[in-house]
Amino acid sequence: MGRTTWTDVPAVLRERIETVLGGAVARAESQAGGYSPGGADRVVTADGRRAFVKTLSRSRNPDGFGMHEREAEVMGHLPGSVQAPRLVDTVRETVDGDDWIALVIDDVDGHHPGAAGDGFDVTAVLDALDTLPTATGTLAQLPRVADDLVEDFGAWDRMAAAGFPDVVPAHVVAAAPAMARAARDAAAAVDGGSLAHVDCRADNLLVDADGVVWVIDWPWAAVGAHWLDPLTYLLDVLVRGEDTDVEHHLATHRVFAGVPASSVDAVLAGLAGTFFEKASRPAIPHMPTLRDFQRREGLAAAEWLLRRWGGLPPGEAPTYPAVQEA
Repeated sequence: MGRTTWTDVPAVLRERIETVLGGAVARAESQAGGYSPGGADRVVTADGRRAFVKTLSRSRNPDGFGMHEREAEVMGHLPGSVQAPRLVDTVRETVDGDDWIALVIDDVDGHHPGAAGDGFDVTAVLDALDTLPTATGTLAQLPRVADDLVEDFGAWDRMAAAGFPDVVPAHVVAAAPAMARAARDAAAAVDGGSLAHVDCRADNLLVDADGVVWVIDWPWAAVGAHWLDPLTYLLDVLVRGEDTDVEHHLATHRVFAGVPASSVDAVLAGLAGTFFEKASRPAIPHMPTLRDFQRREGLAAAEWLLRRWGGLPPGEAPTYPAVQEA
């Protein structure tokens, strides 16, 4: 199931979007990639106004329709301090008994970070993620990351009981008891009071001509630890094979100030387990690359953790020095 293109969007919905933009759309460029079957179009009106438009019908993907609704709610309450494009309007229309939704968003003329593979954009990404504020008002009512992930973070114990799937390599299985113990603290580690994006990968970020990073695609937003998104972005850097020292960023960027090493390890252990467990499940129709992506995420998290533990003997628990609060 491919993405909806601009010409697939019902004419009545396109007309309402054009009313929001103040003019007829003269050019539309459908964006490939991502996991949603909905439309993702960069449009330009006859008078030069640009926008990014996300569209979806309920019948095409009911879960995705709900995610679009949630993203619109989140974006509508993001404070101006967050480095994210502005939601211009949300348009809804019922066509032939089917509900449609469109998110009209300010277009960011940019590219995804990391294309050069040299880690050049990493600091700018962490700077942008550091703009995410304490969740207040409507944003404080979002789900809590700790509640959403507590079951996922039990993956190591479940795999140990059932037998490790083939996606977990032998050298990781050897360290699984220590990873399982670390992961038991992961839910507490990701708890917090900050707005969290919770899907922080390069394809959900754009770098503009001035090198400023913009955070896009907000349907998974929740409330949690301020440093969770930056950590998962560093994991994404490893998955994509960028040539940069993620430990240097952990040690030097202000977004990680005061975060205990044990908390970082707990979250890496939890992420490794849940990604391996998900990767072992049957493929999802129309998403043929997802399981391999999850396997690579799990492997990157596990091997980063093993490097941090410095050749920890199998089953042995790590010890941590006292942490100086920043």
